[in-house]
Amino acid sequence: MIFGGCLGLGLWYREQFLGRLRLTRELICILDQWISEIRYNRATLPECCRQIGRQREDKLGEICSGVYREYTEAGGTGFLEMAGDSFRRQLAVLPLKKEEIDQFLIFAGKEGYADETMQIRAMELSRQGLERTANTQQREITQKCRLSVGLGAMSGMFLVLLLL
Repeated sequence: MIFGGCLGLGLWYREQFLGRLRLTRELICILDQWISEIRYNRATLPECCRQIGRQREDKLGEICSGVYREYTEAGGTGFLEMAGDSFRRQLAVLPLKKEEIDQFLIFAGKEGYADETMQIRAMELSRQGLERTANTQQREITQKCRLSVGLGAMSGMFLVLLLL
């Protein structure tokens, strides 16, 4: 049981590393969808959040729906500031680091951008930063995953031998 618990802990850490990489890639997909909606459908950011909330059936879809709901309940003013706070609060419970959340929310700091071209540029800047982060994570993840599982198994064996 001790060995199984320690190995399970190592596997849990491995899943946290992989989950963080998956979420980073999903944030990139959301930014791509927003850019597409703004560029081709001439949608506003609140409409983009509502659309993604309808399309996605995962946690990020729920977050986008929640941001849109908060925006409509607030009376429809100041979307970027409200969205930045709401996204930051809701993304904090996911296995993402603060740097990744800040990188995703670069577009929310560009309050004066009413022009769709500037909004798209801010989102592309966020996307590029997240891609760099995802590529760095991808390079490091193999070693970290192997190390977490290996250390979990070795610590379990050590504890079992120690208790015998």
